[in-house]
Amino acid sequence: MVVGHAGISLIIFQRDLAHSLQITLPVGSTLIPLLFASDGTHLTNYCGNNKLWPVYMTIGNIASKFRLKPSMHAWLPIAFLPMSPKGVVKISGWSVAKQELESLDMTHRILEYILRPISDAGNNRVDMIYSDEVKRCCYPRVAGWTADHSESATIHAIYFNRCPLCECPADDLGDHPLPGFEYHKRDPIRYQKLWDVKDTTSFQTSGVKPIANFLWTLPEVPWDIVRADLLHTIFLAIIDHLMEWVQAFVTEHNRLMVFEDIWRSIPPYLQVFVP
Repeated sequence: MVVGHAGISLIIFQRDLAHSLQITLPVGSTLIPLLFASDGTHLTNYCGNNKLWPVYMTIGNIASKFRLKPSMHAWLPIAFLPMSPKGVVKISGWSVAKQELESLDMTHRILEYILRPISDAGNNRVDMIYSDEVKRCCYPRVAGWTADHSESATIHAIYFNRCPLCECPADDLGDHPLPGFEYHKRDPIRYQKLWDVKDTTSFQTSGVKPIANFLWTLPEVPWDIVRADLLHTIFLAIIDHLMEWVQAFVTEHNRLMVFEDIWRSIPPYLQVFVP
């Protein structure tokens, strides 16, 4: 089979992804990286402030230049999760924390049901027919989930003030760790073992809520499954924080007007918007 540049890039991508997932596939088989994305979406104020919670899926075998174009429809909605109400009903013997925990558990049970075909096919190969009408042995694996922080907290079933990648305590967030020391990465397999022995103390220390996570049912889930949402994490959060810091710095040194004059002096350029 003749492989072009795109095919070589795909082979390298599959090799690197297989290494990161720590899996070994039979010779001649194909890895199908499954990519997911989800986020609660506000629709409009003119229809009763309704919201949707969609879950989208695509595969990493599609080149990013096509996958990231909305017109290519490479991302397909596979489910709409139920939105939990903002307020909880005060019922005797049913605390607010218990209601929120049961709501989170219900979300994970729904995700477990939706992704059950992936779990069932995880340890077995799936024969798929390619565009060249040749049947090949494929192995689907969950490789990434694009989400913002609140979505990450829901997927990992962690507290909102905890890191979705490691078990850093809430009071130590933002501090540089000591040399040679790093916090444990979030390991779904370890959490499942803790759940089996009902070790709620370790759950509390790790910042994990005591429910059965749907990630435990999926084969070989990477610890860094949640990928950064560029819109909320980079473009809105970090840039906004950086500009506030810069403005406070130049204001303290009485250079704010000079700073703004420099921005105004930037000449126009193609596809570049002057702040």
